[in-house]
Amino acid sequence: MDLKRLLETHRDEIMGEWVRRILTEVSERYSRRPAEEVRGTISEATEAYFAALTEDDFLKMDRFISKITAMRLDVGFTLSEVQGAFELYRTVLVPILLAELDVSLLPDALDRLNRCLSHTIRRFSDHFQAQHEQSIREHAEDLERMVRDRTRELKESEAKYRMLVEEINDGYFVSREGRLIFANRAFCEMHGYSVDEVIGRHYMDFVAPESRDRLTKIHEERASTGGAPDQYVYLRLHRDGRKLYSENKVKVITYEGETVTAGICRDVTERVELEKQTFRLVELENERKTIALSTLRQLMVTLSHYLLNANAIIGGMARRCNRAASDEERQVSLDAIREQTGRTEGVIAALKRMAEIRTTEYTPESHTLMIDLTREIEETLAKTEQDET
Repeated sequence: MDLKRLLETHRDEIMGEWVRRILTEVSERYSRRPAEEVRGTISEATEAYFAALTEDDFLKMDRFISKITAMRLDVGFTLSEVQGAFELYRTVLVPILLAELDVSLLPDALDRLNRCLSHTIRRFSDHFQAQHEQSIREHAEDLERMVRDRTRELKESEAKYRMLVEEINDGYFVSREGRLIFANRAFCEMHGYSVDEVIGRHYMDFVAPESRDRLTKIHEERASTGGAPDQYVYLRLHRDGRKLYSENKVKVITYEGETVTAGICRDVTERVELEKQTFRLVELENERKTIALSTLRQLMVTLSHYLLNANAIIGGMARRCNRAASDEERQVSLDAIREQTGRTEGVIAALKRMAEIRTTEYTPESHTLMIDLTREIEETLAKTEQDET
C-alpha cells in the first residue's frame, strides 16, 4: 500500500485517535474545548497534512497554521500546547506507517512526515519571534510618545516577554558577546542547570567539544559578514556529560541599546535518530539488491559451466560416433552422450527444484547468496547418479 492510499484508507481512524488524544493528553485547556470544535480543526489539519505528504503542497498547512495560531493564542493557549497538539499527529501516524506501508516506501514517507512537522514547528517559532519583535517595535513607538510612562511600560513589556518565553517547551536565550544574559526555564532544564548557574556563563560551556569549532566559525561569520546560517544542528552538553542533538534558530537583535543574539534552542535527538534509522533502512535495501545481483551473476556462471561442458562432450561424442569403426566403439560414444544428457537433465531438475525451495535467510550481518546454485546442482546430480545405480 502506498502513502496516499494509506492516508485515505485510515483517514477516519487517524482523525479519531488524534482528537481523542488532544482532548485527553495535551493540556487542561484542550480538554475543556468543545469536542466538535476540535474535530473541525483536526479535519482541516488532516487535509493539510495529506496535501503536504502526498503532493509536497504546504499551502493548506500554512493557511491552517495562521488560523489555528489566532484561534488558540487569542484565548490563552501557550505555544507549547499547540506544538504538542501538532506533534501528536506523528505519534498517531507512525505505528500505522510501520504496520501498513510497503517497506520500500517507508524511508520516503518518514522523511516527508519529518519535513511536515519541522515546517509546522518552525512556522510557530517564527511566529513567536515575529510577535516578540513587533511587540518591541510597538513599545518603542509608544515610548517616544509617552516618555513619562517609560519605566512602567518597560516593566510591563519585560513581564509579558518573560511570561511568553517561560511558557514554551523550547529553550530561549539571549547572549551578549558570547555570554548568556537571559535564559528561560526550558533552556536551563535542557542542560541540567538552574537559572542562576546559567546566567553569565559563556555559551560554549553548554556545547559538546566536537561541535565547538563549527559553532565558533558560525558566530565569527555572523559578527563579521552577517551571512552565517541562522538555523543549525549541533551537540549540546548536559551537566551529566550526555551529548544530545539540538537545533538553534538565532537572530541578532537590539536589546537595551546593545547588539545581542537571541535564539530558540530545541531538542531534536528523536528526529536525528529517526533520520539515522531511515538512512540505515536505505543502506540495507541497497545491500539486499547487491546480494540479489551477485546471486544472479553466480547463476549465469554456474549454468554456463555445466551446460557448456555437457554440450562440448555431447558434440565430441557425436562426431566420434559417426566415425566409429565398430558397434562397440559407437556404443561407448552413445553411453557418454547419454551420461552428459543425464547431467543436463539434472541441472534442469535442480533449477525446477530451486523454484520451489525457500531462499536463504537474509541478514544485514551476512553476505550469503540468496540461493547456493552450485550446491543445489551437485546434490541433484549426486542423487540422480545414485538412483541410476
